[in-house]
Amino acid sequence: MIQSPHLPTDAREIRRPALLFWRTACLHALLPLLFLAAASAATVRAYVQPDHAHTGQMVSYVITVQNGTVQNVPQLRLPVQVGMNSGISVSRNSEGNKLSVQLAWGIAGTEPGEFVIPPQEVLVNGEVLKTNEVRLIVTEPSAPAAPAGAAEDPNVPLFQIEVGKTEVYQGEVVPINASLFVPRNSVMLRRVGLIDVNKNDFAVARFPQQADQSETVINGVGYTVITYRSTLSALHAGDLKVGPATCELLFEVYDENIQRQLRSRMPLPFGMVMGGGASETRKQVVKSQEVKIKVLPLPAEGKPAHFSGAVGDFSISATATPNELNVGDPLAVDITIDGSGNFDALNPPSLMPPDGWKAYPPRRYNVDGPIDPNLTPTAQRRIGYSMVFVPEKVHSELPPFELSYFSPTQKKYVAARTPPIALRIKPGTLAAAATGTAEGGGTTEAPKPPPVQQPQPQISDILMNVPARAKWLDTTSASMPLTASARFWAIQSIPAMLVILAILFTWLRRRREEAARGLRGELRQLWRGLEESPLTDRDFLHRAAHFIHRSQPGEIQDEELRQIIRRYETQSFTAVPGSDQALGSGERDRILAKLTPLLKRAVAVLAVLGALQLHAAEPEASPDELYRQAREALEKGKFTQAQYLAESLTKQHPPALSAAVFTLIANARYRQEDLGRATLWYQRAQLLDPLNPEVRQNLRHLDEKLAFFRFSESSPLAEWSLLLTKNTWIITAAAGVWVILLAPLGWILAAPRRKGGSGAFALVFSLLGLMVLIPSATFAAVRPGPGERVKDVMVVTSRDVRAYTAATVTSGSIIDKDIPPGSQIRLLEKRGAWSYVEIPTSGEHVRGWIESAAYTPLWPWDMALVP
Repeated sequence: MIQSPHLPTDAREIRRPALLFWRTACLHALLPLLFLAAASAATVRAYVQPDHAHTGQMVSYVITVQNGTVQNVPQLRLPVQVGMNSGISVSRNSEGNKLSVQLAWGIAGTEPGEFVIPPQEVLVNGEVLKTNEVRLIVTEPSAPAAPAGAAEDPNVPLFQIEVGKTEVYQGEVVPINASLFVPRNSVMLRRVGLIDVNKNDFAVARFPQQADQSETVINGVGYTVITYRSTLSALHAGDLKVGPATCELLFEVYDENIQRQLRSRMPLPFGMVMGGGASETRKQVVKSQEVKIKVLPLPAEGKPAHFSGAVGDFSISATATPNELNVGDPLAVDITIDGSGNFDALNPPSLMPPDGWKAYPPRRYNVDGPIDPNLTPTAQRRIGYSMVFVPEKVHSELPPFELSYFSPTQKKYVAARTPPIALRIKPGTLAAAATGTAEGGGTTEAPKPPPVQQPQPQISDILMNVPARAKWLDTTSASMPLTASARFWAIQSIPAMLVILAILFTWLRRRREEAARGLRGELRQLWRGLEESPLTDRDFLHRAAHFIHRSQPGEIQDEELRQIIRRYETQSFTAVPGSDQALGSGERDRILAKLTPLLKRAVAVLAVLGALQLHAAEPEASPDELYRQAREALEKGKFTQAQYLAESLTKQHPPALSAAVFTLIANARYRQEDLGRATLWYQRAQLLDPLNPEVRQNLRHLDEKLAFFRFSESSPLAEWSLLLTKNTWIITAAAGVWVILLAPLGWILAAPRRKGGSGAFALVFSLLGLMVLIPSATFAAVRPGPGERVKDVMVVTSRDVRAYTAATVTSGSIIDKDIPPGSQIRLLEKRGAWSYVEIPTSGEHVRGWIESAAYTPLWPWDMALVP
């Protein structure tokens, strides 16, 4: 062994920071290797999806092989009561360093009961591995009830939805089935569109393309039943309704001859079989019934401190490698969570207690590989977390990990813990060296601590700070650039006079608009029509009769008014002698004199009614009061109430819009796990207040969680110009012009007492004005208008949204993953339930078809209100 020479004390002091540096570098280099080592062992697992089925219903038996190569296809050993309905399908997935192969078969139970599928043997990497046994529960289907609409048209498929439970907890995942009843002897189904369920109160997983098929008879009519299965969870508590669900179908209806031959089981002529004009093609949207569900809130009593909103039944296990290490060495931990429930609400389990351990950010993955969107969604899943911990002192074990959730079966909160993992941790090299020096009685100074690193931002939640008072956006008049306003240029020349004239003009204009509005305005307009000249007798009498009918609703009692109407009817609609007798000027004046008090009385009555309506509207809560109530509800944790109160402000006429209100709604949506709509409201708030630090930070946090798409400005200048409103840039440019003009003006006026440096002083002021004018005018010119920023811009608010090459789920996909909630898209064309959109991906923008129900307009109000 080569021994290092003795170094002086100062040399050893120099080596210790170097050792710290190399240890840190080795730690970061070992992290990927530890993840790979933890995932290197090949494993096999079997499961049935779903594990409850009716007799004859096909389910998927899946074997997942993790981190290994399958060298033979196993011959399935199944119970006698379970048969194989389809051959094997193989899919390969990779997620980071996790490699998996899925082998899937279609199986079905032939009779009711609980059956155990024994372990299967699979040859992986030259070694025979056995799967776990799986249980399949098969029940008899209940007697089918007649779906809604069964008697309306016997040639239209019927649509019905079923929910697994009618009393659930908020966030609990329950199955939902959508069944199409297709008449066997009269209809041939060609295409099934996307099944759409109202998602305002529920989070509904996408219905897959795979469906179960069976047959039934209802009221003597034979149906082929096609059942699609998915899951849903309630977003809030209350008495809610699921549905109605809709689906667009393309089908053919046979004519009576074919239907009669199909019912009699007679062979069809060749021309009819080939579709030679013997059927009618229809395209129709079918609608299901509604299902009432009672959603219970999660109890406040007994809620754990680390509860993240997960509802279900879960189990947790953990492994750690290596078991022997030194202080400061990395420890790779793999945590597996298995069970059924709302996995999207799970957070990484917490180390209890975490003292003396340095944790690195975890990585989440699906143990069985990525979820296949073509398979039926199920609440049963298995996820894993890869984590790295570094011991900062000597420990004898790794403490337990705790997972908090609410169990709907036990109806209480559960805190599941892993058992502690025994470890052998030795003191690190530096710690041992320091201990040895102290024991030897030397006078060596203690090693210098490593340099303190500046903390890096790691945002883990949104900021809930909203101002006490809201700054309201003026929605009564559209905002326009000051350069387009005559008032702006008038203020530059004669401020006082033109301001007074503008106020007077506005007051008169509003008076005219109020006078022309409603029935009063209509009566005044009709009166002006009576006073027009020249006017024929027929037109005069027609307008007089119209005026009488509008000012006297109901039956007319006054005899003179009835005579005017009879004169009009005789003049216009009869041909008796004397009916076309001309009106004299005196007779016209008499009619006008009769109608004048009628006009005054109607206008006075309408004015009183308007005042009464105004007085009756006064007790309504003001926007400031509603905002205060919403803010108090948010602070008390009543997020749904805060959301409804704040959103009611945006639905008023005119709407009460404010960046503070938008931020409050976004905070409430975030706390309800509605991240797509939370991002939407934060983006709306940023349109009104682009420099708000809380909004910018919360959007950054959501972007880190969702990685949503967003349109960027065309140039850096356009992006910088959005920091201030266009009017602010115009005012700044105008100030620069004033500085440029006043500097030489002052220099000229000061000519009698001018000194040598006054010219330079004027030049400096002129240059300062130019420095203000040029960038301000440039930013005002390039700043995008409201229409460019929000026109046709939509925000994806739903989960599991895919972009397709055509308006059908069976077509190809545009992006390899779902479009993240909160992503901006531009609407190009809307066609029924589908929309053709542009998606701003990181590279070149792409276009495709998505569901119209999956997005919400970024700015649904008047575009001119955008600053």
